[in-house]
Amino acid sequence: MNLKHEHNKLFQALEFVTSLVQLNMVFLLTILPVITLFPAMYALSAVTRQWAINQDYSVFRTYFHYFKEGVRLHYKLGAAWSLFLIVLLMDFFLIRQIDSGQSILFTGLFVISFVFIALSLFLFPILTHYEMKTRDALKLALFSIMRYGYIVIVALLLFTAFGMLAYRSPLYLLFGFSFIVFLTTKLYLHQLDRTITSRHVDIESP
Repeated sequence: MNLKHEHNKLFQALEFVTSLVQLNMVFLLTILPVITLFPAMYALSAVTRQWAINQDYSVFRTYFHYFKEGVRLHYKLGAAWSLFLIVLLMDFFLIRQIDSGQSILFTGLFVISFVFIALSLFLFPILTHYEMKTRDALKLALFSIMRYGYIVIVALLLFTAFGMLAYRSPLYLLFGFSFIVFLTTKLYLHQLDRTITSRHVDIESP
């Protein structure tokens, strides 16, 4: 048995777990103003993308670099995304005040919310991985919902399990969210790159 190799693997695992905790904490801190949710999600996705591709587990400097990049490059999309999210949340609150027809309205709103969440799941990795116009990124995200729907299901199952575990032990809050984003980002970009390569689509990635 190569002890040096085993020690290196253990060190890498500890470094990864420590980075997950750091990333999760800095993400939670940067979403406290609420209006910074979009650039925070962008930065979280960009950092986990870098981990998946380069196995570079740096956190703070990289995170704030991408946080500023998300504000600078995608402020219009970020404003529209945030506004849509606020409208969805307000609709859920308003529907609860209605006496009749709640089930139909809730069903429609849940469908819209599901599409919005699924779209966001793919949109952030696309924005951080490829250099393309916002309209093209949205089209690719919509295509991904249909082509890689199983990734949405996997993400929902993971977040459900995370919620149950966090309910029993708040310690999972220290790293759970960033770990799920890392897994789904790595899986999605791997599948998407294979599809793009097989179809010989010319898309630049930074």
